[in-house]
Amino acid sequence: MKYLFEKGTGRKFILLHGTGGDEYSMVDIAQHLDPQSTILSFRGEINENGMNRFFKRNGLNQFDIPSLEKETDHLLEQITAISDEQGINMDEWIVLGYSNGANIAGHLFLERQTELNKAILLHPMSLGVDSRTEPLKDKKVFLSYGEGDPIVSLDAFKTLENQLGTRGTQITEAHTEAGHQITVKELEQVKKWLADLE
Repeated sequence: MKYLFEKGTGRKFILLHGTGGDEYSMVDIAQHLDPQSTILSFRGEINENGMNRFFKRNGLNQFDIPSLEKETDHLLEQITAISDEQGINMDEWIVLGYSNGANIAGHLFLERQTELNKAILLHPMSLGVDSRTEPLKDKKVFLSYGEGDPIVSLDAFKTLENQLGTRGTQITEAHTEAGHQITVKELEQVKKWLADLE
């Protein structure tokens, strides 16, 4: 996978962009949250009509589950290998994903055993996969939802929240009146969540 790695002295972010983004799309957001952050930012390998994605779909919100499973495994392998190479423990990372990137991150937390334990998922939804039952009490996840979002329904958002919550994930939830875009208001709430981690 193509990726960007920049070593800093602050928090350590794994960045996962939305549909049509690339490894640079989320960098400004990470630097807004922590100007000194270490950044590991990936580019999704799926090409959908010229737009980068992390897994295939067969239409809006019609997800290709075999692609999802394959790409989730590949992403976790890449994160693990780069973390080993850089001498960074998996539990030091904070996964920061938006839309398609938030969706694969949520799936990774739900469906893979991993020492990754902190995530900021901006405008995510359930992908309809819920096959595991082991507790996720070590996970801390920030979820954001836009009340005017034309892509993520409240039901799909709440389903993901319930999937995480019923297994013990420590969830912080933020709603805004916006649509699918990332807003300053929700990033200020993310900053507060980050401060509370310390």
